Amino acid sequence: MRKVVLVSSLIVVFVLFFEAYRENVGDEWRYYQKRYKEELKKLATNDQEKQLANNYEIKMRQIVLPELNRVDRCISCHVGIEDSRMGDAQQPLTVHPGDILEIHELDTIGCTVCHDGQGRAITAKEAHAVGIPYWEKPMLFQPFLQSNCFRCHNMDELPQLMKFHEGKKIFFSNGCLGCHKLEGKGGQLAPDLTNVADANIHLKHPVNEDLIRQFHKNFNIAYIYESVKNPKAQPEVTAMPSFNFSEEEVEALTVFLKSLSARAVPASYLAQKRGGHQSEDVQGEALFRKYCVACHGIDAKGGVKNINYVKRTVPALNTLAERMFLAEPEDANKAAELLEKGVDITNMSPELDVPNRGRFLAQYRAIRNVIEKGSIAGKEDSKGPEPLLHMPSWAEGLTRKDIDSIISYLIKLYPWGEKKSEENNE
Repeated sequence: MRKVVLVSSLIVVFVLFFEAYRENVGDEWRYYQKRYKEELKKLATNDQEKQLANNYEIKMRQIVLPELNRVDRCISCHVGIEDSRMGDAQQPLTVHPGDILEIHELDTIGCTVCHDGQGRAITAKEAHAVGIPYWEKPMLFQPFLQSNCFRCHNMDELPQLMKFHEGKKIFFSNGCLGCHKLEGKGGQLAPDLTNVADANIHLKHPVNEDLIRQFHKNFNIAYIYESVKNPKAQPEVTAMPSFNFSEEEVEALTVFLKSLSARAVPASYLAQKRGGHQSEDVQGEALFRKYCVACHGIDAKGGVKNINYVKRTVPALNTLAERMFLAEPEDANKAAELLEKGVDITNMSPELDVPNRGRFLAQYRAIRNVIEKGSIAGKEDSKGPEPLLHMPSWAEGLTRKDIDSIISYLIKLYPWGEKKSEENNE
């Protein structure tokens, strides 16, 4: 029994000694600050600088940010972050790259609002939070650092963030809003992407382990990237088509999607009024690409497969002029221009002057009705699964002028030249 007590006592003494050493002598931040102090001594060129170097205090350093509800202790290791003389030093002693700190006050904004991670931590592993279970905001690496600029800035004012802007352009020109909703606008067939950057996903969807390692164990980025690169992976049954994006395009789109975060900063931190993620373009082609192209295809040629749909694929819309009984290009252009201008063609004076006016207006009302109220895809096999793609209701997402502008664009797409060639061949 005495031996057990003796051994237990020795273990307790050893643990206490080890913890005391670790806390007071062996911490990482102490080691880095001692290295920095030695560098200061080497860099000193006069007695005053030597005195300052000798007096450099080894202590816990932190930035307290009450408005952001953050305490950032990153500068306990990154002590040379504002010292321009440390340009050639190794991490974590090197100066911050670029001119960011010339236009951002470190004592006001801190580190984690841009870089993420755990600001209160005092070890590199915990501060970076890479691979720490259930920590949804591990430290970001390039190019994904661009995603966090949206927290304080209107991104349209930062053209140098090329990856972000490329991703934004891809998102809004490939019909993603036809199925997804963003900030209250968009379709209803797929998850709302407004806060996708905050999604707690690794509890629900197993992500490819190689991707998790590729993105420094950031589950959220790996999930977003995989969902874009391989839609069938998340979830396995999905209506999202594969877009055959290049590796660079997938990365850029992931950078943009990673910016879609609900986390806000106080108004005092905004560089200017925070703009929305989208600036609405009321032109028909832009609206079609933003909301419709993912299902109805490039140039509205259709062809997107829809499981167990009676027509097999999503209908083409580039022959809308013919379906609306507009037999001549002059009549089609006349109707399209009026719709583009926002004219109410059902109640104009004098009345719209086109052949088959009554049948044309009936078709126009029917098409508007489908866009506004939506339509359920008919099943080819009544006992089979539900088609994955349905026409959603756009009554709340699009204005009357938006819808008319889209119809105008579709009318103009009719291949009149091909029709004339066919008639001549006959």
